[in-house]
Amino acid sequence: MRRKNGRIFAGLVLAAVFLFAAVAVQAAPIEPPIAVTTCGQSPGAVMVKMSCAQAKLMPTDSDNKLTADGLRGKGYKTLIITTGTSMKGMGAAGTDVNKEIARIEELVKAAREEGMLVVGAHVEGMARRTDASDEASIKAVMPLSDLILIIEDSDKDGFFTAYAKELNKPLVVVKDALGIGAALAELK
Repeated sequence: MRRKNGRIFAGLVLAAVFLFAAVAVQAAPIEPPIAVTTCGQSPGAVMVKMSCAQAKLMPTDSDNKLTADGLRGKGYKTLIITTGTSMKGMGAAGTDVNKEIARIEELVKAAREEGMLVVGAHVEGMARRTDASDEASIKAVMPLSDLILIIEDSDKDGFFTAYAKELNKPLVVVKDALGIGAALAELK
């Protein structure tokens, strides 16, 4: 009985989160063209772009090294920043988490100047929540975002549910990376 009540409660909480996210985003819908980048040089941005293409939410451009100058004047309406770091990716890009955070802070500033909606996303699950660099990228991006987008596996411990509530940000939870584009398309 206790387990069943817990599942019912969890279902109601999840339904409320989806409803809150949909209502909150109505004032600032997801609109293409979309720019996608990563804070941490992980493959999350590519995953988001592919899922958006599959959902015909286009145009969507992905650039893991996107800068403020590369964003300004391009006509983008939405900026999606994925979090979670790849040491291999950052090494190949000649950067580190502190440089990535500085790039993202400048990028968000430019996005605000352009009137863009900023979405912070964690789409690679618990595997991108294992170390201090992952945590730093999450804590840098999510407070700057208008909306938080995650996959279920990223929130196994309830971290993002609690963090979104603490930040007073709408939270959109999708089953897996394949569902990202469809979920964003519903928020148009």
